[in-house]
Parts: sequence; C-alpha cells; structure tokens
Amino acid sequence: MRFLWSTFLIASTSCRAFPSPSPSPLSRLLPNTPPSPPLSSLLQMNMSSSSSKSNNSNDFNQAKQRISQAISVGAPAYNAGDIKKCANVYRDAAKDIAPLLPSSFRTKLLQEVDENENNTPDDATTDYNAKAWALRRVFDSITDYQPPLVPQDATTDENITYDPFTESQLGNEPLGVMDNVMGGISRGSWISKSNTFFGETSLANNGGFASLRWRFPNAQNWSYARGIYIKGLRHSHPEEHTFRIILKDASCERVRLANYKTVFANPERKDGLPLLIPFSVFGEMEQMGREMVGSPPFNPMHVTEIGIMAIKPTVVGEFQLEFEEWGLYT
Repeated sequence: MRFLWSTFLIASTSCRAFPSPSPSPLSRLLPNTPPSPPLSSLLQMNMSSSSSKSNNSNDFNQAKQRISQAISVGAPAYNAGDIKKCANVYRDAAKDIAPLLPSSFRTKLLQEVDENENNTPDDATTDYNAKAWALRRVFDSITDYQPPLVPQDATTDENITYDPFTESQLGNEPLGVMDNVMGGISRGSWISKSNTFFGETSLANNGGFASLRWRFPNAQNWSYARGIYIKGLRHSHPEEHTFRIILKDASCERVRLANYKTVFANPERKDGLPLLIPFSVFGEMEQMGREMVGSPPFNPMHVTEIGIMAIKPTVVGEFQLEFEEWGLYT
C-alpha cells in the first residue's frame, strides 16, 4: 500500500528501552559458553544451498502472476460458497509455480498439495476451507516476498575501504522496537559481544516483527560513504529468513514511525564475503510498511538511526542472526 508524503502528520517517534538480554526466554537456542556464544543449532536448520534458477527474478515474477490469476478465480468462487473449487484452483496453481520458487516456498506449497492429494475427490474428510486458506497464506507470503541483497565477492573493486562502527558511534545497548506497539507479542534480544540478534516473531494480534534500533544523540554525516557493509553474516533458515536494515534521517524525524528499509540475507551461507548495502537501494520512505509516495530520498548527510529487523512473512517463529563486523564502506 502506498500513501502520499504530503498527507502524513508531523509527529515524534517513541521507543521503549531495550532490556538486558539475560535471562533470555530463548536461551535454549544459545549454548552456555560465555561470554560470546557461537550460533546455536538453530542456524543449522534448512542449510541446503539455493539454486540459481529458484532465485531468478523472472521465475519469481511468473509465479506471482500465476498466483494473481488463481486468486482472481478462487476468491470469487469462495465468496460464492464454492469452497471446494477455490481449494482446487489454488492447488493447481501451487503445482504450476512450485518449480519456479526457492526451496523454502516450494516445500511449503508441496506439503499442502501432498496432503490434498492423499484425499480422494469425494473424500468427506477433506477440509477444503482449511486447504484453501493454507494455500492462500503461502501465496500471500510469496507475493509479499522481496528478493534480498546478498553477500558478493568485492575483491574486484580495489578501491573499497571499510570503516567499522565503533562503540562510541553506536552508543550502548540498542533500543528494542517490537510489535507490542500494535498489540503483538514478538520478542527479541541482543548480545553485543557477539553481534547476535535473536528472538521469536509471532502473528498473534496482527503482529509479526522484532527490531533493534541504535539512536544517535546527534545526526551523523555519512555522505562520504557509499553504503553499509556487514561481514561474517550468518542466520537461521538461510533459504527462508530475510532481514531488513533500517535507516532514519532528519526527514523521518518529522513523521511518526517513518524510516527507510531494504532487505538482506545470506541464503547461500557466503559468510566469508561482505554484504554491501549501497544507500541508493533505499527507496521511498515507509511508515509502518507503507510506502510514502513523493517522500524525499534518504539523506546520508543527516542520519539519526540505524536498525535491524526480523519481520513476517519470511521470519515467523524463532530466528537468530549474527555477524562479525559492520560499518560504512567507501
């Protein structure tokens, strides 16, 4: 959904203080090796590599078009009371698009299709309503998916220099901004010694995100840099989970809950390569996920906040992200 920049009211942003990460409700995910625990077994889930075909943007666009076609037929049928037809239309679309998708989405779709195929067409035990909604939820997650920036081999660019963030630059512990601002129950924690962000997102009460924010007492001038880098990036469910970098500039401070975001991940576990996030990829300003049409572009001369977010639909449930170093690259 998109809104005009001129329609937004000016207001200040508020955040709650981030608590100490210990004791953590998700401590079972982390080994008891102080002070800097390595990634837990959570990071070993679903670690097979992604295929280049599955990651092809043209394939993904084709899948989204097929989903749109299916919904244009299935949704009216459902609303007219023909729930079985809706479920079958969605099932056929799922079969068509499965080869076009990354393995995480493909697995979810085929699980639903396989369960449906186990029932005969006239099986009275088949819950077509549940099947239709199960497939629709997967369709929605595919439609909302944004291909992430991923680590790349930067050795060919001999002019790149890395300027890591310092403690004095970022301050102490980050602020935590969770979906409880809208009634949700998601949670997250931060371990500064290992640069580890972990927690659990929940869809309860229309929630589904957890984030960390480093607020700067004074606006920082990053205009000398090309963007942000992250080294040694690893995270849970590499093929499925994506995360967001959040930036705020002086313009964002004029609009409540406004910021700039872009998506990143490490689906192929290339933790030996740097992730480069140029400022140019930050598009229009957002307010609670809604684009603000006509908003000014991100201004690296007046940066007031940086953050990391885990959010639905790609992160639902437990998550963990860890990196060795981050900062600005020029």
